[in-house]
Amino acid sequence: MTENETPTLQTERLILRDFKEEDWRDIHEYDADAETVKYMPFGPNTEDETKAFISKSFDRKKESPRLIYNFAMLNKLDNKLIGSFAINITDLENKEAMIGYILNRKYWNQGYTTEAARSVVAFGFEQLGLHRIIASCDPTNTGSYRVMENIGMQREGYLREEKLFKGVWRDFLLYSILEKEWHAQKEKPTVKPNQIEYLEKIRNDLDIIGLLWDKLNTHHIARSKYWKNNRVATSFDMRKKQLLDKSQDGELHIFLVRDAGANKYIGYCVATVDREKQGEIESIYLDEEYRSFGIGDKLMTKALGWLETMKAKKIILTVAEGNEKVFAFYRRFNFYPRLTTLWYKPDAESEGKL
Repeated sequence: MTENETPTLQTERLILRDFKEEDWRDIHEYDADAETVKYMPFGPNTEDETKAFISKSFDRKKESPRLIYNFAMLNKLDNKLIGSFAINITDLENKEAMIGYILNRKYWNQGYTTEAARSVVAFGFEQLGLHRIIASCDPTNTGSYRVMENIGMQREGYLREEKLFKGVWRDFLLYSILEKEWHAQKEKPTVKPNQIEYLEKIRNDLDIIGLLWDKLNTHHIARSKYWKNNRVATSFDMRKKQLLDKSQDGELHIFLVRDAGANKYIGYCVATVDREKQGEIESIYLDEEYRSFGIGDKLMTKALGWLETMKAKKIILTVAEGNEKVFAFYRRFNFYPRLTTLWYKPDAESEGKL
């Protein structure tokens, strides 16, 4: 591939290729839609503005060195153009680029952007030789930062009033992924959506999650600074009894996820509602190699949906000390810290933890 060529990339459901002049009608379908371009610096576009965008993408192919690659996203089912993707080399010396994307909202919430993002990021690292790829979005643009997190990007910061969009100073979230992190991710199994099964169980089926809970507890033991011994002393049978006692006068529901291809359970979420109608996400876990595929999101969505049907008056969850990194995940579902509870631990200093 020469620097002036735009390669054609393919995923399971998409073709990502160079733009053509006749693409403008499909592009205009979403570029002229106010809801779709709500977080974009442009739009809603006129027909002339959409045509100018295509013309500009042709001009960028002639630049040397070439810094911007634009891709049209086509749905393989009907060959319809449903969105666009760009990778912009922002720092040649330090091998850094930024990605950006837009998708026709008729296709939102179906994983298309995440699928395209994985392919474009792979192109950036494997063909452009990049070291670091970044992306940013408005903090209220949940769908956009979920894409970033789904492909393994890490949130680096919250930029206050960083850009002037449509006459308004907007805050932005900054995400990034490094080449070494991307290659480490490639060692994960290829998850085939048709092999992932979601199941639901009741309180009498808690034993099913025993092995997975042990993995979660091991995770907490490794990360705890102050309560390692307490977690080592806690068994699944003890936790099971706590859950059964708590739900005695309420309800408990288990959401399981299974990889049918590997014939194993890979994750779960337990939710409860007590007699006062307080809902709680008691525990959630997903095997590490299956993360960044949106599976954890589906578990949370199913659990929250059940809590709503149970008419929970409020919904809470607790985060174990040492596991604060998960705050970013829970924020996506509108969970925010309210109180921080400190427990007195007189032996902490003697354990070398202070």
